[in-house]
Amino acid sequence: MSRAKQRLSDKVALITGAGRGIGREYALAFAREGARVVVNDLGGSLQGEGDDPEPASEVVKEIEAMGGKAIASLADVTDHDQARNSVNAAFDAFGSIDILIANAAIVRRAPLVDLSEADWDAVIDTTLKGTYNFVHHAAPRMIEAGAGTILTITSGGAWIPNPRSVAYSTAKGGIISFTMSLAAELQGTGVTVNALSPGLTETRLGRGAVADMQQSTGLSAAELQEQIGAFQPANALAPLAIFLASNQARHISGQIFEVAGDCINIVNPASRGRSFVQTGGWSSDDVFASLASLL
Repeated sequence: MSRAKQRLSDKVALITGAGRGIGREYALAFAREGARVVVNDLGGSLQGEGDDPEPASEVVKEIEAMGGKAIASLADVTDHDQARNSVNAAFDAFGSIDILIANAAIVRRAPLVDLSEADWDAVIDTTLKGTYNFVHHAAPRMIEAGAGTILTITSGGAWIPNPRSVAYSTAKGGIISFTMSLAAELQGTGVTVNALSPGLTETRLGRGAVADMQQSTGLSAAELQEQIGAFQPANALAPLAIFLASNQARHISGQIFEVAGDCINIVNPASRGRSFVQTGGWSSDDVFASLASLL
């Protein structure tokens, strides 16, 4: 593996959910750019059930086969102590942690009235709390070093209605708030915090989303594809992630980036939409007289 054009030489990246899908592509792409990688993946199903050491181990083998350095971490992202141990493992193996991609997520689809408390908790614990767990332990190390990159992963489901996926959408919406607030909190520390949002992507989750949309809408796969477009490859987000982790992006923080096909979109969920002004404030009579016709 040539080091001539590597942009992340000597950096250490910890990537959660890196055994399959988009996470795997982050891990391989970062290794090609010279980063040493901690491949975290419990190896469970898309619904978060079971465990299997093979996915993480296979990615480590792929990285080593290309001449890179990597270790596997089987830490459960929902476990606060295991997350700390995974961050510590990065230090034990490679001496630092420069990049964290909190990518792990699960989805359990059902109408809210049928969604059990256990299913709600599982999605929130893996997707939202799992992000917190790893950032909580990695951020102090980065602050102490005076530099670091934190990338969180949100979803268009956070701002686009997503029936039968309320728990997942809620977790991904929480990640947007988490990212923006943390970026402001860490301003001036040298640590940047940004979020990536994949468009429709050729992964287990993407294929499941399309199947669920077919079930919800009654549309055929061809009809649905005409509306939402074709799948993008699982590696579509890796180039932007590499850039945000590079020295050239040290000034970029608090942004939500969507990568969808040919487009990189900056999402601004904090912007207000339409405004209605009533001089002196709104009384109940004003609201009833005006808003029904305005909305």
